[in-house]
Amino acid sequence: MFVTEFFSVYTHVSAQPKWRALPDAPRTGSRFDDVFFVNPNEGWIVQGGGGIYRTTDGGATWQLQNTIFAGGLRCIGFANAAKGWLGTLRSGSFLFMTADGGKSWNPVQNVPEPQPLGICGIAVVNDSVVYAAGRYDDAPRVIKTTDGGQNWSTFDMSSHARSLVDCHFFSADSGFAVGAVGPTFEDQRARILFTGDGGQSWVASYTGARSAELCWKISFPTRKVGYVSIEAFHQGAIDFLKTTNGGTSWQAKLLSSTLRDVQGIGFLNEELGWQGGWRSPTYETTDGGETWQLAGFGGNVNRFRFLSDTLAYAVGQTVYKFSNDGTPVTVEEPPALPPAGITLFQNYPNPFNASTRIRYLLERDDEIVMLRVYDLTGRKIKTLFAGGRPPGEYIAEWDGTTDTHQPVASGVYVLRLQAGGFAQSHKMILLR
Repeated sequence: MFVTEFFSVYTHVSAQPKWRALPDAPRTGSRFDDVFFVNPNEGWIVQGGGGIYRTTDGGATWQLQNTIFAGGLRCIGFANAAKGWLGTLRSGSFLFMTADGGKSWNPVQNVPEPQPLGICGIAVVNDSVVYAAGRYDDAPRVIKTTDGGQNWSTFDMSSHARSLVDCHFFSADSGFAVGAVGPTFEDQRARILFTGDGGQSWVASYTGARSAELCWKISFPTRKVGYVSIEAFHQGAIDFLKTTNGGTSWQAKLLSSTLRDVQGIGFLNEELGWQGGWRSPTYETTDGGETWQLAGFGGNVNRFRFLSDTLAYAVGQTVYKFSNDGTPVTVEEPPALPPAGITLFQNYPNPFNASTRIRYLLERDDEIVMLRVYDLTGRKIKTLFAGGRPPGEYIAEWDGTTDTHQPVASGVYVLRLQAGGFAQSHKMILLR
């Protein structure tokens, strides 16, 4: 079973600001990971596969400005039209800097140990102060510059978190880093960390109660009201987090009982916001997250950027713009590409009695991999692997037991491989 999406065509005329897919923006079956605009017209988007695109006319046209093959481009931020930074998921080449508006990018090589294994989020405070955080599955670090990127400091966050995905700073000293805490990927719980002294010390302002969850993106429409998305790798209700006191405390609130892999979150003001993610449509709230409904745009949305109360951009399968251009737009959303990048082979032997071997192939190294066994009701039986893995061919084995090593009865079970927004499944037959 492959996860696919279908064509949807819709037309609207913008009287009030609305989201629309930009007709001439680049498109992908996976996603663009980040977007950043320095003014209403000039912006950049990055794709995990290495593409960096630039627009100078508010998204009407885009040019492939550069390509960097560095294990997955993940985030981007600019201090001005010339100077910016790019985060990747590769150790050793996790941060690049440009001084010419993205025409050329040079690796930042003076970040002190212990270095990150990757950078997932960048917060540009001003021309001098920049923070970055990563990575999503190991070696949590926050790095910081106070002189526009000439020198960097590293904060080892291992005593506070297992993973870090995003960061947001109100000032040079005060801000948040979000991710998860726990001994293993399966046991990690959502966590929000706060610093008021420029990263010298951190306190946990939120720790989740459920395992197999991590905070993904953070959005503060005002100084007091903020929101954080939660990506979950379990069956059951999916929450998001909200603060009304500037992050001193956070409340978990229900988003959906069925969504998975929620990642992107953005709020235009305290009431109006959106959430989206892998293999799911985008949802909208107009009451501060109390209720959610389909937003009518967006697939695989990972990042929102707001420039004013009438202008914003977001990226997922393509680039989306929130504006009141007032022109009729007909948008045709492309279907997702076949899941090139993962291959799940049929287990052997099948049927089996004592154990069976499972072979799978990964072609990309910028994704979280989940290999699990379910029964026909959708209940998880066993996790065979969960975490990041480099490209290659792998073998797993299932011995017909649960996560607690209890044997299961004869029957049909579903083997599911999930990576990078795609999933593939096969049925297995256990005969006792």
